[in-house]
Amino acid sequence: MKILSTIAITAVVAGTLLLTSADSIGQGNCDRGGNHTIQVSEGSDGMPSLKYRGGSAEDVHVCNGDQVQWVLTGSDREYFVEFFGEAPFPGAARRGSSGGAVSVTIDAESGTYEYGVNFDGGEVFDPHIIVD
Repeated sequence: MKILSTIAITAVVAGTLLLTSADSIGQGNCDRGGNHTIQVSEGSDGMPSLKYRGGSAEDVHVCNGDQVQWVLTGSDREYFVEFFGEAPFPGAARRGSSGGAVSVTIDAESGTYEYGVNFDGGEVFDPHIIVD
């Protein structure tokens, strides 16, 4: 009888640890520091070119409460960041640059949010913000 109760207690403890571990793994996806800077520059074709942490900005993973900032480099053009459909932050889905930057704080459901970056009157480059 003592052996059965020990096995039952061990099973309960192991199950609790597994559930806690899975929850921790899910939360671990959002330990990134909270600040994301996407560099915007004008490509040779006149279209916006985006870089994130030295690489592609096609898909940028963020978490609720993170700040995302698009910063213009290499020129002084005005540009717009516009989310198609729902934006992953409150307020207007289209933001114009001010002082070469557009800044938002993420507050959204998990999912993929498509947006465009364009210079006034130009073609749109369309990457994604992915909220984990």
